Amino acid sequence: MKKKAKFSAINFEVTVDGAPVEVMAKPYMAANDKQRFRVSYNGSPIHIFGFDENAHKVVVLDSASETIPINIERAIANTLLHKIAA
Repeated sequence: MKKKAKFSAINFEVTVDGAPVEVMAKPYMAANDKQRFRVSYNGSPIHIFGFDENAHKVVVLDSASETIPINIERAIANTLLHKIAA
């Protein structure tokens, strides 16, 4: 049995349309060995973000993604991309 890696939550703030958005992202490894993030912003339900290798960017992957305003989704995805690239 493979031992699961422990990742610490990443807390950050993005500014969208002049308003602060508090984000909590918890990294984890999916069953396909790809890094994913459980993301909540301003106390929202959790959404799953992950790196799309074809598009070379972080995207939201869950079926409830249409509930996230596109400007908030982009700000979170860009910040996560910079954090995993670092």
